[in-house]
Amino acid sequence: LGGLFDAELAAFDELGIEEPTKPADPFLAAFRTEKDRAVLVEEFENVATLGGVTDFELLDGGAVHGLEPALGEDVSCGVRLHGQRFIDPGRYVTSLAEAVQERGGEIVLASVAAVDSQGSGVVVRTSTGPVTADAVVVAAGAWLSELVRPHGVRAFVQAGRGYSFTVRPESQPRGPIYFPTQRVACTPLGQAGSEDAFRVAGMMEFRRPDAPLDPRRIAAIVDAARPMLRGVDWEARTDEWVGSRPCTADGLPLVGATRTPGVHVAGGHGMWGIALGPLTGRLVADQVMQGRTDPLLRSFDPLR
Repeated sequence: LGGLFDAELAAFDELGIEEPTKPADPFLAAFRTEKDRAVLVEEFENVATLGGVTDFELLDGGAVHGLEPALGEDVSCGVRLHGQRFIDPGRYVTSLAEAVQERGGEIVLASVAAVDSQGSGVVVRTSTGPVTADAVVVAAGAWLSELVRPHGVRAFVQAGRGYSFTVRPESQPRGPIYFPTQRVACTPLGQAGSEDAFRVAGMMEFRRPDAPLDPRRIAAIVDAARPMLRGVDWEARTDEWVGSRPCTADGLPLVGATRTPGVHVAGGHGMWGIALGPLTGRLVADQVMQGRTDPLLRSFDPLR
């Protein structure tokens, strides 16, 4: 899997869309204790055994607060990660959709009931009528399993729901902040260099994907993040939201061809959908258009 770490950021650059990825400088992980920090460092060491390289430095309390004054008094140490990027998800996906349309693609808003083989091609049965194609890539997130099970994909994809909301701190943090022990991630939103909102996210809730938002989950994130940040009016939060991460039992995505000619799968990325999305698209496009299967896809075979 080492090649995966090398290729994922390069795949973003190949997209050539208007909304950029933003350099995460600084990108900080903050902790109450050095014991808590040691858990993340051990994770980086495990990544190294797979061929990945994580460029990071350890920070004491003074250094981490100097880099980010918005951190709360409970933060006693940190880790600074280098060479990372982040995006404003809403702006980025909108820009991606616009790029598809500018290049001749059509975006159809409809629900999908089934994907079937038809002659030498494939038909997608939607709420607005059937759509025929030579090949189809099923990328249906937490709803993936029911569409691809008829095509030999036995791996189950379930919803691991994450919650998020927006706050506006008195002093906007300079970059993304991650609190690993609390499992809370925070991201500046808005135009690069003038971010005006701060998105706070966390939680892993295994529940049906269309279940309503549970306010208790939002409250738990607030309770976990409150002592780690200063200058935030937590009661003034907006845009509370819950979204379903598509999770597989073995933690690996399902990417590649199914048993049905012309039906391909791209899903099950769990918490890595943003990071691996462009690379997944490139690998699937190569397989569909060129008949070339990259060695990286061996670990992600949807028929495993």
